[in-house]
Amino acid sequence: MTRPDDGRPSWMGAPGYSPPPPNLAPHAPMPGAPPYPPHVEEPLPPVGGRGRTRYLRALGAAAVWAAVNLVLVLVVDGPAPSAEALGRVVGGLLVAALLAALGTWLVLRRRASAFWVVVLVALPFFVVVRLLTAVGGAAS
Repeated sequence: MTRPDDGRPSWMGAPGYSPPPPNLAPHAPMPGAPPYPPHVEEPLPPVGGRGRTRYLRALGAAAVWAAVNLVLVLVVDGPAPSAEALGRVVGGLLVAALLAALGTWLVLRRRASAFWVVVLVALPFFVVVRLLTAVGGAAS
């Protein structure tokens, strides 16, 4: 593989071969190539407990949907005619938020989740509880 006269590999004298620039380090990228990304040390995965979702976190997620529901009620129906009517609406939303938070907490209590995941999981529980309370309120 090497020529005996100068010790270079035989392909170094082949047609079309161009030697690298003299100031290029052996492991540096070629001129004009993008730079290598810096090496980032990834943290080790957690060992042991995975964390838990607390009831207060689930209650906060359900409260997000209660606030959205209150804003929608006020936009669609306009301002409440009396303080008593507003109190009924807010009370119904609080009960729905407490029950939806309970369902959300029962599903997510054994794993730690980001808050946006808890909010998304709380949505179906909140909608079902609101529908059930609306049907129960219309039946009475």
